[in-house]
Amino acid sequence: MDDFSDLLLVAVPLLVGVDCCCLIFPGLGAVGSGGPLSYTDIICFLLEFKYADTKNKVYMSRHPCYLFNNKACKYMIPESVKYSIMPSKNLIPFMNNTATLFKIGSEVPHRSLPATPRTTKQQRISVPSPATRTPTAKGLKIVDRRPPRSPASEQKKQPGRISDLEYQLAQLQKELKKAHDQLSSSELWKKQAHLDNEAAKKQLASMSAKLEESEQQIQELSASEDSRVQELRKISQDRDRAWQSELDAVRKHHSIDSASLVTAMNDIQKLKMQLGRVAESEAMHSRGAESAHAEVQSLEQELGETLNQVENLKNELTDCKESQTQAMEAIRETKMQLAMAKSTEETLRSEGLKVMEAYNSVAVELEQSKNQIIHLEGLVRKLQAEFSRDSSKNAADPLGNTKAARESDNNAKSLQVEMELKNVNSEMVQLRSALEAAERRYQEEYVQSTLQIRSAYELVEHTKLESCKCEAELEANLMIAKSDFEDLKARLMVKETNFQTISEENRGLYLKVMENQLSERESELKLELRKIEEDVLEYKANLLDKETKLQSTTEANEALKMEMEKRELKNNETNDETFEFAEAGKDAEQEALMKLSCLTEEANKSSRKIDRVTEQLDAAEAANSKMEAELRKLKVQSDQWRKAAETAAAMLTTGDNDKIERTGSLDNKYHTIGRKLSLPFSEDIDDDSPKKKNGNKLKKFGVLLKKSQK
Repeated sequence: MDDFSDLLLVAVPLLVGVDCCCLIFPGLGAVGSGGPLSYTDIICFLLEFKYADTKNKVYMSRHPCYLFNNKACKYMIPESVKYSIMPSKNLIPFMNNTATLFKIGSEVPHRSLPATPRTTKQQRISVPSPATRTPTAKGLKIVDRRPPRSPASEQKKQPGRISDLEYQLAQLQKELKKAHDQLSSSELWKKQAHLDNEAAKKQLASMSAKLEESEQQIQELSASEDSRVQELRKISQDRDRAWQSELDAVRKHHSIDSASLVTAMNDIQKLKMQLGRVAESEAMHSRGAESAHAEVQSLEQELGETLNQVENLKNELTDCKESQTQAMEAIRETKMQLAMAKSTEETLRSEGLKVMEAYNSVAVELEQSKNQIIHLEGLVRKLQAEFSRDSSKNAADPLGNTKAARESDNNAKSLQVEMELKNVNSEMVQLRSALEAAERRYQEEYVQSTLQIRSAYELVEHTKLESCKCEAELEANLMIAKSDFEDLKARLMVKETNFQTISEENRGLYLKVMENQLSERESELKLELRKIEEDVLEYKANLLDKETKLQSTTEANEALKMEMEKRELKNNETNDETFEFAEAGKDAEQEALMKLSCLTEEANKSSRKIDRVTEQLDAAEAANSKMEAELRKLKVQSDQWRKAAETAAAMLTTGDNDKIERTGSLDNKYHTIGRKLSLPFSEDIDDDSPKKKNGNKLKKFGVLLKKSQK
């Protein structure tokens, strides 16, 4: 060292007031003293250190050095040697935060001594074993040149060891307090976990009630939709009945018209019989009309049969649709059940994994606590062994009054240490019992959780099997219903084509018959009018002849009054006859005119009825097309409602799954199930989010229903 003042500044604050000290100077060596030092001693010590011949003179300590802090070190040397100087080339320092050891090179004869183990944080956590020691005791040795041990040096060692024991006991008490705190915190966390579990159960019950309410609302909506569909079906059935009644009325009118035609034909036949000229032609026309009427009646019967078949097919279609809707509802229910089963399975799996993680963490903590207990037991055993050694050494050494006082102090301290050791042992027994109880509790909870998980898995598998069976049955029923529906559709198409062809043929035949009848009636009426005109002309000619005859008779009567008087009666009779004959002709003309007007009116009425029937048939076809379009719309709406219901159910299930899957993490030390379940539900309680989500979902469902109705 070049500057002596620097040496003084470094050495004086470190060495003053220290009983046994040692000073290290980098590059020079280490010095120490066995007794208390003053300022003069330090200065002499440093002067001797500075001017000593380090190459030839070496004063070595015969005892190892232990440094308990960074400022002073206890360097135990004999009382005869005041100062000690060690050359730096034989000194290798090993520095640490809490201890410093010195190792001398091979030039000096050496002897190794065991070092006391240091209690650090790593030793508290790790498992103690006799093979593993602290870094200070593993490879570092202190080699000194020293004489055999004296009783004075051993007496000096005892208070140091007692202080070490007291320090270790204080550390053990601290560790015991920490263990107590950990046990109390674990019990508090268990209570919190139970409270969280109860709160989670309550929240689950409320959520299940909300889900049941939403399901009831969906069922009410589906029931209202079914009622609407039934109302539409009733309306369509009422329309069909009204159309059927109108068709029956048309048929009745047609029968009445046919009866009126028959009466008209009879009247015409009477007129023909009266006229006596065209009886054969009328008979032929009447036969043709009767055959046409019979054909029309047969066609009408066929139409009625086809209409009945169409109605039967419509009824079968409605039944198929109802069965299809029922099957779809059953499929929806099974899908909902499957989704619920899957969600429960996922939640149970997650809970099982969380339980396993919590159990593993608790097991690790239990192992750590066991290791700590084993470590504490090892420390206690070591302390007891050291204490027994010290007591045996003290008993072997013959001492004076000072020794007796020291022995009394040592005995008192040893009694205190023994009492503390007993307390530590009792606390260790309590800790072991508490740990065993905790292990039993955790094992019971683990067994219960495993049983619950197994039962849940069995339930899930049972529901899966039932859902698969239901799906298979429903799919088979659906396939059968679809095949029946397609067959019915094919039959309907065939029947509709047949009905259309028959209706077209009926229309053509009816129009032809009506045209033939009208043409025949017109020709017959024309012939009858001509005949009536000819008859009238004949009657006029007869009247003129009779008038001429009357004139001649009047002239003859004037000439022959006698003959006139005789013949007046005859003339009166003939006049009456002629008047009666003329009046009869006039009445016949009027009747013929009336019949012509009636026939024309009936022809107009029949043409109007034909137009009405055609219009009604067109209206019926249009109504049928409208009904088909409405049925298609209903199918589309039902599909949209089904899709909307499925989307709503999926949204509800996804929401529940999100709520169940949003589980938070526990504390870093203790992972329990209760907090994992309580975190998402606490957020739901704080935010009132499920009500908002359910409201939004119902709004979306209403919008979808409105769109489907449009």
